[in-house]
Amino acid sequence: MVELYLPPTSAEVTGCGFDILYAGPREAVASRLFPSKQGATHFIIGRDHAGVGDYYGAMEIEIFKADHTAWPKKLNKVIMMCEAPDHEKDDFVLLAGTKVREMLGNGEAPPKKFSRPEVTQILIDYYQSLDS
Repeated sequence: MVELYLPPTSAEVTGCGFDILYAGPREAVASRLFPSKQGATHFIIGRDHAGVGDYYGAMEIEIFKADHTAWPKKLNKVIMMCEAPDHEKDDFVLLAGTKVREMLGNGEAPPKKFSRPEVTQILIDYYQSLDS
């Protein structure tokens, strides 16, 4: 995605191979600490990262607390619902992850508003390979 959609040298996508085991607060801190020691400046945390609820305190890295991803009809782009506090639930098109995985496994693409075609095809191939 970086190669296709972002200017050269504007982003670096890396991974550190740290699988989430939902082991609680120490794991959440460790999964934040390892990338920061490798130079990461941002860290995306899901709604209940590592199963710790609202545990997060002060950290030396910018935290973006992710909630539901949705398509706000007024903004015409995918965002986290928390990024549009002036919107009501009915202002969003929602698509649950479980439903998306089911669609992909059946070879169906989610609405184009939710995923680029090249990403959708990679995911369809992956989810269909799980059944073979």
